Amino acid sequence: MKKILLFFIIPFLNFGQEFESNLPIILINTYGDSIVDDPRITSDMGIIHNHSKLNSISDPYNNYNGKISIELRGSSSQSVFPKKSYSIETQTLSGDNNNVSLLDLPIENDWVLYGAYSDKTLLRNNLTYKLSEQMGYYSPKGRYCELFINNEYMGIYILTEKIKRDKNRVNIKEFNNNDPSEGGYIIKIDKLTDAPIDASWCSNFMTFNNDPVCFQYHYPKSSEITTEQKHYIEYFMNDVHLSITNLFNNQSSIDMAENIDFISFIDYLIISELSKDVDAYRISVFMHKDSETNNGRLTMGPLWDYNLSFGNVDFCQSSSISGWVLENETSCRTSIPEFWYNLLQNDSFRERLIFRWEELRNNVLSFDNIFNHIDSVGFYLKDAQDRNFEKWDILGEWVWPNYQIGPTYQDELNYLKYWIYNRINWIDQNIQEIRFMFPDCSSNEKKLIKITNKLGQEISEINNEILFYIYDNGCVKKQLITY
Repeated sequence: MKKILLFFIIPFLNFGQEFESNLPIILINTYGDSIVDDPRITSDMGIIHNHSKLNSISDPYNNYNGKISIELRGSSSQSVFPKKSYSIETQTLSGDNNNVSLLDLPIENDWVLYGAYSDKTLLRNNLTYKLSEQMGYYSPKGRYCELFINNEYMGIYILTEKIKRDKNRVNIKEFNNNDPSEGGYIIKIDKLTDAPIDASWCSNFMTFNNDPVCFQYHYPKSSEITTEQKHYIEYFMNDVHLSITNLFNNQSSIDMAENIDFISFIDYLIISELSKDVDAYRISVFMHKDSETNNGRLTMGPLWDYNLSFGNVDFCQSSSISGWVLENETSCRTSIPEFWYNLLQNDSFRERLIFRWEELRNNVLSFDNIFNHIDSVGFYLKDAQDRNFEKWDILGEWVWPNYQIGPTYQDELNYLKYWIYNRINWIDQNIQEIRFMFPDCSSNEKKLIKITNKLGQEISEINNEILFYIYDNGCVKKQLITY
């Protein structure tokens, strides 16, 4: 420990004073090894957490002092942003999993150190998870901290729980190799980039662009799931598809579908439309089900990755406070599963959605509740954000894919509240009319309006890329142009 402590004192001599923070301090020493996407490297980590008192770099490691394995995480963020995020596992000296509580979070060994970069409020994920938790769901818990790696100050990070099956996380039964119906499952809709071929399956569900919706196995993970378990969850999702199709065709009550937790679908839709998350419905979309004996209905969630939300994006109409994500006129909706449109054709689903919105507006989605949380986090980060933006000098600068460019941290917070205020007002005024028709792309009556690229930008010249043909009836067709 003495060796590690001396190692971490050195960089603060450059500040001319001892480093102190009201946030916990996390210090990682890789001993010169580079942190890469794969494989993980073994490192040392110390955490200083004095609860309500200031944390000083000279304080002992009183929250964690031991081994970790660490690697880069994220897909586009790895190559786009200089501030990296990391996946870590706490380990014993022998390299086994070390289940511990970090920063008062429930005991586990898998964690994320999330470094917000393009989200200059540093709290869009935090806010979304908080709202979901207040709505009654498990959401990944996190704690703000300041991070140092190999003598270098890295800024404000959020130590966050990974999405895992656990009594303190996604509380479903452990998988059962003898009876696949008596174990729990977590699946997701996500980018298939770099995913192993056997890590997903393409279902009977179709997207807006008439492509199959592909689900990835998250728990059990693809390296552990058995053939019987694959068949079980795939057949179960086929049954869910039939249930939603029947609701669409017969206008029966959503209560008739016993294999779906429709309130979770409604709440997911509300969060997605409130935040106008650019990835909503199609990327980082988690679902889970418990065992049959535990009434294993398909449930949306947990929520994950909402940094590209709440007016933070300059494409796919996501910065606008008006309009529905599901009615987006750009190519961004082409991969949205069609079942969302079918559900909104069902009167009982739509009525329950409107009732739930109005119910939440009196508590979780009240302006007071949302703005008090934003102000509270902003105050908590008041001093640390100065250091973060001294390290990452991006205030007042455009960072992909920002719509708002505020010169100060407070300007970023003010814009977030302004955007949410206007977005909620728009939904209040339009929620009664929410209804979508899945467009008929086979119709001979449709007329071409425009051709766009994958960012929804209209183009006049056809290049070697993916193009989207947008028609007046809402149909969007995708075409890959090659020469």
